[in-house]
Amino acid sequence: MVGSGWAFMSALGLIVSSGLYFSFSESWKTNVNFVSTLIVLLLLFVLQKSQNHSDKATHLKLDELVRAAEGARDEIASAEEQSAVDMDDLKRGK
Repeated sequence: MVGSGWAFMSALGLIVSSGLYFSFSESWKTNVNFVSTLIVLLLLFVLQKSQNHSDKATHLKLDELVRAAEGARDEIASAEEQSAVDMDDLKRGK
């Protein structure tokens, strides 16, 4: 809902209308800057949490496919938990 065009237009309308009401004063500019920075920071954390959740679900699905595939190497399923050297070894087929 936050990423919709309606949310953007609503926020823009709120900023412009409050700016007109307060005559775009310096204190208004400071407050809008502060509030918008807080909102961006909050949305950054929300987006990161959502991305982490999606990544975890994708890894679980891929792990299940690797385990179900006949002839697949099971150690590949947990590659994200291994060191870079171990992943290089897996890539080379060792």
